[in-house]
Amino acid sequence: MRIAAILAIAFSAALQAAPPVLLISADGVGSDQFTVRTMPKLWALSERGRRGEGLPPFPATTYNGHATLATGCWPEHHGVVANSYPDPKTKVMVAFANRSEDLQREPLWVAATRSGVRTAVFQWVGATGPWEGVTPWRLEPFRPGRTDAIALAFSEAALKDGAGLVMTYLSGTDEEGHLHGPRSAETRIKLKRMDDELAPWLQRMQAGYPGLRVVLTADHGMAHMRRRIHLPSVLNGIGCELIAHGGSAYIYLKDPQEASKALARLRQAGLRAWTRERVPARYHLAGSPRVGDLVVLAKEGQWLSKARSSREEEAEWQGRKGAHAYSSEAGSMPTWLVVLGAGRGPLGRVPLWDLAPTVASWLDIRWAQTPDGRIIR
Repeated sequence: MRIAAILAIAFSAALQAAPPVLLISADGVGSDQFTVRTMPKLWALSERGRRGEGLPPFPATTYNGHATLATGCWPEHHGVVANSYPDPKTKVMVAFANRSEDLQREPLWVAATRSGVRTAVFQWVGATGPWEGVTPWRLEPFRPGRTDAIALAFSEAALKDGAGLVMTYLSGTDEEGHLHGPRSAETRIKLKRMDDELAPWLQRMQAGYPGLRVVLTADHGMAHMRRRIHLPSVLNGIGCELIAHGGSAYIYLKDPQEASKALARLRQAGLRAWTRERVPARYHLAGSPRVGDLVVLAKEGQWLSKARSSREEEAEWQGRKGAHAYSSEAGSMPTWLVVLGAGRGPLGRVPLWDLAPTVASWLDIRWAQTPDGRIIR
């Protein structure tokens, strides 16, 4: 019994032996926004680590991107195919796909908890409660109005109390980009504020926790808007429900026989459009019934409107100086990506679904089901 007890203690210590990992997502910060001029302090930190670009899933939206970061899976597998969609079974609209039950694949915080890694999660998409009965050690679901200072304080307290993995959501530049545009003075001010707050905090965490590994990334970038395309006008007379995300949209047809007519109209309007089954394989959507019958993609700088009343139109125009939801091929959609504590040098372009498997490999986290992403060596 004495030998068994010693072995158990040694095994428990081994589980916590790996240096802690801090995964931070700053909403809406694109790789083109992260420069030596906009964020000089964080840029200097990145020079001592690895810097690259994160390639978001399509459509590049907040909930979709964070679900991909959490699960290491493509949208057709993790199920959060956009910020909202109708449930294919009940036909009830999931207006905000931010619940634990919306995830159809295991998130990193669950895999970590099952693997014995003490995990803390702050305001991450999909982290609202237990997933298949498993809740991380510390969990703070999203609540409006909480500042980045609160997020960093939560993260620091978790590291101090022995967390092996901390996943933290920061507000980033998403709101400023939507309301004022990605190149606006308001966005530049927010980037500077992030730089002034986050860089010294990270330096302090690195000094206090030798070997700490940090991943800084985001869910999507932000494009400057130039033109609005009104989908109800394009599809006039075709019965459908529209979910527009910005630069892309899902169309749920009342009569599937009208698919050819709708596709012809959309393409005539200069849009790319496919039936769900024929969406290009690189977008990883065809396998999910939550995706629309038709998938529409606009050119960068165009945003898709679904407004059917003056009231909806007024609400929709607010904040349309910047938008996202394009594919990662659009120049403004890749995210910033910095890795500290894992060597030096360029990272290149990294699909966001590769980050969770990489973090899991650092902490010897075992997945119930192998993710789609690969480990970045």
